[in-house]
Amino acid sequence: MSVNAFGRPRDARLDRALLDATCALLAEHGYAGTTIDAVARLAGTTKPALYRRHRNRAELVIDALVDRFGDDPTHDTGTLRGDLLDLQQHQLVLFGDPVLRGAVGGLLDELGTSSAAATAFVERFLTPRRAATARLLERAGLRGEIEPCEDTEWICDLITGPLMMRALLPGLPPLDQHLVEQSVDAALAVLGTTGS
Repeated sequence: MSVNAFGRPRDARLDRALLDATCALLAEHGYAGTTIDAVARLAGTTKPALYRRHRNRAELVIDALVDRFGDDPTHDTGTLRGDLLDLQQHQLVLFGDPVLRGAVGGLLDELGTSSAAATAFVERFLTPRRAATARLLERAGLRGEIEPCEDTEWICDLITGPLMMRALLPGLPPLDQHLVEQSVDAALAVLGTTGS
């Protein structure tokens, strides 16, 4: 059982209500509409109760994103192409989710002005996802499909960038299966294989 800063047991129902309220507001009103007041009101609690769990809005939103999306999967499909397609299917759902789409623009603005929030976002949300990609590349190397990958960060950027662009910038074509396959083919080409 977790305890709060005052040594009292935490109410798991309130923890859940705060995260759920945050996600609901992000999906409906975006980051700007996801205020501390609005979250507390929707969760049926007070601002002091919220602040005992989350220091600020950025931390609250990061906690909600981590809770909702977890890490990228690292299922072993037996081939690098299969693993990358599986990963990109997960990212297709992630970037199509109204909660993430509602959060990202405003959260990125805030991360630019708060080094603590930026560090928390990188450590808790981005790093585990990028580590999942590194693991599947390592597996492919051990299977002999590719030479050991010396720049996993670039592969992470290469597969995530196109989906993020389509999700966040208006006027671009939609997120779809064709984009998933194109991004996987581009990564495989950089890695020197077709994955077939």
